[in-house]
Amino acid sequence: MRQTIHESEASMIVSTAGSPKEVGFWEKWIIPLCLIITTALSSVLIVAHSLRWTVNGSWYESSFATITSKRAAIQSGIQLLAALLALIHTSTVAVLIQHGSRLAFFNSGGSTTQNLKGWMNLGIPRLRWDLRLRFLLPIIAFSGLGLISSALWVGAMTPVSSTIVEQEILRVPSFKNTTLIKEYPSEISRAGPSTTTKQGLFTYSVGVKLLGSLIASGSSATTSDGSVRRHAKIDNTQYIYEGRSYGVGSSVGIQDTVITNRTSAVDYSFHEDGYLPQVQCSHNRSMDFAIGSQSLSRIFGVSGWLPDSVGSQQYSEYVGHSTDAIVAVGVAHSPKSIRRYVSIAAGKSYLALNATQCTIDFTPTRFNVSVGIRGRKITVLPGGQIDDFDSQRNLTRTVVRQFELISNDLTNFYESILGNAFLSSITAWNISFNENGTVPEAETTLRGLENAVTAMTESMLAAYGAAQLMVGNFSEEREANVTIGVFVIGEIVYVVAIAILNALVLLAVVVETIRTRGWKGLPPFDFSDPEWLITASFRGGELSHTWNRDAEGTVVAQSTMKGPISSYTPIEQRGDEDQHHVEVISEGGGGRRVALMLQSR
Repeated sequence: MRQTIHESEASMIVSTAGSPKEVGFWEKWIIPLCLIITTALSSVLIVAHSLRWTVNGSWYESSFATITSKRAAIQSGIQLLAALLALIHTSTVAVLIQHGSRLAFFNSGGSTTQNLKGWMNLGIPRLRWDLRLRFLLPIIAFSGLGLISSALWVGAMTPVSSTIVEQEILRVPSFKNTTLIKEYPSEISRAGPSTTTKQGLFTYSVGVKLLGSLIASGSSATTSDGSVRRHAKIDNTQYIYEGRSYGVGSSVGIQDTVITNRTSAVDYSFHEDGYLPQVQCSHNRSMDFAIGSQSLSRIFGVSGWLPDSVGSQQYSEYVGHSTDAIVAVGVAHSPKSIRRYVSIAAGKSYLALNATQCTIDFTPTRFNVSVGIRGRKITVLPGGQIDDFDSQRNLTRTVVRQFELISNDLTNFYESILGNAFLSSITAWNISFNENGTVPEAETTLRGLENAVTAMTESMLAAYGAAQLMVGNFSEEREANVTIGVFVIGEIVYVVAIAILNALVLLAVVVETIRTRGWKGLPPFDFSDPEWLITASFRGGELSHTWNRDAEGTVVAQSTMKGPISSYTPIEQRGDEDQHHVEVISEGGGGRRVALMLQSR
């Protein structure tokens, strides 16, 4: 077989022999120096997570909505950036392999074709199954490097949801001035101060104008399945208490717009001072409070002495066809008693409630109020006892007095609405805690009644707190801890992983630089470059010194000699390819290595 080339092509290829002995600085270092980018970025990510860096409010308020609404576009950009950063890692490793193999090849003066093929493919992330195992395994690892690096960069840079806590000022009810908290008559013209806003009705006539909400609170005081009670705040804010309200949290949804107007606000918590109501009910058959005989047409007087009565007995009048549908609640006017008493006298339709008596103790307590903004949930937990903030107990006395107003206003000729609410709570307690009927009826009555009185008392305390805020404008500042939903860059496990991977690549560069003294003597000829292979192969082989021209004007090599010239006939060597050996031979002048010679060993 003969190889032919044109004379002009031969001259052109020969002219490329005058290259410098060693490559320049930038050709050696342009790719490894790109590790500055990956090292700086991974270091910033590590520091950011270590110091828990956060951004200012104006940035994450806008970015929160942007990242949430344009997640696909942002994720695509992150994937692209991660691929570019992974390319730096893979390119750096490829450069280390190529530089090292070039130095080894040219310093040794020759190699087998299998080794040459293996070195060439080590620097290229592709699989060739015809390679030896000692080359194939590193190539597989190198091919996976780019995928692993890209995946780690994505995890380290993808914005993930997190939270930070900031402080805001919240206004809560103040009871330093309680002059507006008092018992107002039931007449419309003599009702207490009130106001109506989009958040609801706020009034100091709690027992008169908020009857519907209070009755709903009492009747739902006990859950029929024993679960935690969930009940609505008695306004239009749509917030739900989970568990007891303890009469606090009235500012939620009303005076917290500075918090709730923030798009990224998740929840907040604050401390509020209030009273912890503790109710205990019992049957007192000997109490001096009972329904009397009919005094006027369909009017029945209810009178008697209560444990905390001062000066005179309690007296009120109820209407009815008979005493059967009457549920009368007696509460003394005493300004002295810290413990408040509620006595109940009932007719035959509500006989289970007759002669029951409840004590209500109010303990000044600091509560922790937690508010879930998105779920509109309020959770209240009592803390430690504090000094009494209403030494005259005007608030607690007025709250308990509302029971008498409610019972009087909601008793008609046929039923007692308040009595029905009490019975609903009692029935639910029976269903929930006395399914087998082992608890006596008298006991179940007291437990259900306690729950109803407690729930209504706490609702009225919250209603007066809302009135102080919205009507009386009596408030004080509290610091609220606001949980802000933010996006932080990456997860710590990915940040650490990519930092370690980047450090390993950087370490490999340092080690290889020391080993090769900065790739000193690296020749400009690259056997992985097809252009150089063609040029070098042309100068090697079985060389010819006799030129003839054929009919087409083509230079044809015929006879041979040992030495590099501008035309050649390739050696046709058959047999095991491992028997082929590649040698580097010199051009002659200047000692530049420019030729490859394939010979049989």
